[in-house]
Amino acid sequence: MGYGFTVDEPRDGVAVGCAFDNDRMSYVRMVMIEAGVLTGDGVEAVFRLPGLEPGDESLPVGTFIGVGARVTGAQAAFIAERTRRAVSLGVISDLLEFLDDAPPSAAVREWTEQFAAFNERAASVGGYHIV
Repeated sequence: MGYGFTVDEPRDGVAVGCAFDNDRMSYVRMVMIEAGVLTGDGVEAVFRLPGLEPGDESLPVGTFIGVGARVTGAQAAFIAERTRRAVSLGVISDLLEFLDDAPPSAAVREWTEQFAAFNERAASVGGYHIV
């Protein structure tokens, strides 16, 4: 099982523009929480860095737990901007310091940047589906 993201309506054989297995998505999700992209259900950022506070644009954390959700173009642009800002502020290496057996920072950064790039592309076409 894993996560796939597509700009097309979900159906059998739909082209997936970005995908992660559950393990990789858990690290990308942690970055999104620290970036203020995801909030709710008791989830809070550890570092609470200035400029990464949750706000009105933040999505419910449940959006990226499971499949079936839709992300709008405006939400995709917000995700891309915030995740890129979190990367530039060193959030990934800070987060991984707390975890045993974490993958290398470079790998998590690559996954996060891949996801940010997909969100930038999806923002220009109206968003995407989580499949």
